[in-house]
Amino acid sequence: MATFRERTAALVRVACVLAAVPVYGALAGGSGAGAAPEAAGYTPMTDPLEHAFTVSVPSGWRSQAGLARRAALQINPYVRSLSPDKMTYLLLGEPTLPSFVPPSPMRNAIGYTEGKLFNGGLGGLQMVLRYLPGTEFARFYGETALGGLCPGLHFVSAQNRPDLAQKAAREWPTPVPSREDGGEARFTCTHHGQKMDVRVDAATRIDQNNVEWNVILLDGMMAPANQGDAAATTLEHVLDSIQFSAAWMQKQERLDAQAAAAINANMQEYFRQERSFMTELNAEDTSFDAMDAIVSGYANYRDPATGNTYTLGSGNSWFIDESTGRIVGTPTGMSPEWGAGYVPLQRGP
Repeated sequence: MATFRERTAALVRVACVLAAVPVYGALAGGSGAGAAPEAAGYTPMTDPLEHAFTVSVPSGWRSQAGLARRAALQINPYVRSLSPDKMTYLLLGEPTLPSFVPPSPMRNAIGYTEGKLFNGGLGGLQMVLRYLPGTEFARFYGETALGGLCPGLHFVSAQNRPDLAQKAAREWPTPVPSREDGGEARFTCTHHGQKMDVRVDAATRIDQNNVEWNVILLDGMMAPANQGDAAATTLEHVLDSIQFSAAWMQKQERLDAQAAAAINANMQEYFRQERSFMTELNAEDTSFDAMDAIVSGYANYRDPATGNTYTLGSGNSWFIDESTGRIVGTPTGMSPEWGAGYVPLQRGP
C-alpha cells in the first residue's frame, strides 16, 4: 500500500504531465508541403494563480495558461494559444478533468452508475466512467470538446501509440502497479471556409485492480490542412518550454493529510479566483469559434444557477462547469461526458 506522501507525489506528477510533455511523433510529422511559417518568436507566460509553471507561447498570439486546482491533490495545468488569423489553435491539458473510476456491480448497487460524479475526498472529484485507453479517449475528447469549435468535425482515423504509453510509464512512474495506454485520433472539419486538420493525443493509466484511472497526457491542435508542419513545430516549442517551479513541486510533495484537508476546506476561494481565469480561457475558445458563428449566428444563453447571460454561437449546445465557470459547446446536444460537472445553459431570446 502506498503511503499518503507517495500517493500525493504520484497525483501531482499525473496532473503535471497534462502540460509538461515533449513533442509526440504524431505531431512532429506534417500534413502537407507548403506549410505556412511557424511562429516568429515566443513570449514567456507564468501560471497566474499559483506561479507553478512557466511556458513560452507564440508572440502575437492570444494565449492563456493556468493551473486549475479542483482539490489539494487534483491539479490540471492547461495552455491555449490562438494564432492572429484565428486559424491555428493549440491546446494542452483540460482544466475540468476529474479522476475516473470504472463502473462495477457494487457501485451500481449503491447508485454510483456510469456518469455519476462524487467527491473522492482529499483526491478531489471522481466520475464513474468505463476505462478509455488513450486512443479511445483522444477520439472521445476530440468529438466533444473540439467538435463544438470547428463545424462538421469528422473522425478520420485513430491508432495506438505505444511510445506515448512507454513515455508515461518511464517519465512519470507511479508507486501503484498500473498499465498505460497511448493513442492519437485525427479529424477534419471546416473553419472559416477552409479544410482543417485536427489531432488529439492522449495517454491514460489504470491501476491493475481497476480501482481508478486518469488521463495523464492530453494535447491537440487545429490548423489549416496545408499548415500542419508549422503548427506541429510551434506546438513542439510550447511543449518543450514548460517548466514547473521546483519550490512549488516540493511544496506539493510535502503535503500531508492535515495540510491537504486545510486546502480542501478553502477550495471555494480557489474556485472564486479560478473563475476569472476560466473567463479568459472561454474567450479563447469563443474567439476561434467566432469566425464560424458569423455564418451560423449568435444567441443568448443563460446560466440558471447564477443568472449570468452569455452570447455564444448558435450552432452548438453549450454547457458550463459550475465550479470553475468553464464553458464548452458541443454539436450533438450531449454534455461533455469526460467533464467534472457540466450543466446545460438555457437558450433565451
